[in-house]
Amino acid sequence: MAQKSAAERIREYKQLLDEGMITQEEFELKKAKILEAEDAELKAEAEQAKKEENVFSGHYFSDKANNDQPRSSSISPKATGVLAYLTWIGFLIAYFAGDREHAKFHLNQGLVLNLFGLLTAVPLLGKLWSIFILVCMVLGAINASNGENKELPLIGGIHLL
Repeated sequence: MAQKSAAERIREYKQLLDEGMITQEEFELKKAKILEAEDAELKAEAEQAKKEENVFSGHYFSDKANNDQPRSSSISPKATGVLAYLTWIGFLIAYFAGDREHAKFHLNQGLVLNLFGLLTAVPLLGKLWSIFILVCMVLGAINASNGENKELPLIGGIHLL
């Protein structure tokens, strides 16, 4: 059975008012609730349509807070920042496909991290250095996902980009 529209339900309450079954105050209260529910339903449908539009238009990774702003990339600044720390491949994806303008800090930190990561090939000290690089990678990715611009320990003060 199909659900009645808001207008039909209001008409029913108006008829009850005209017949003296409910007061004007009760009618106004019911009408307000019906219209409020209808408004909430329309807003929910619009929000769902907007989400579906973002998925199909390639902006699935965009920040929800910035959906109204046009974007030149399909990867949000947070995702770009996280990718920048995940090896050279992640850095290159973040740099070329990500939001460079809004994630510049994390792109720089990721580049510095990856360059210093090359020192893990040094015999003996390389193993200890690789642990440090791994810790920095995790810290950087966490900071990027939280939207924080915190420098990495020891190497974070270097600015290349």
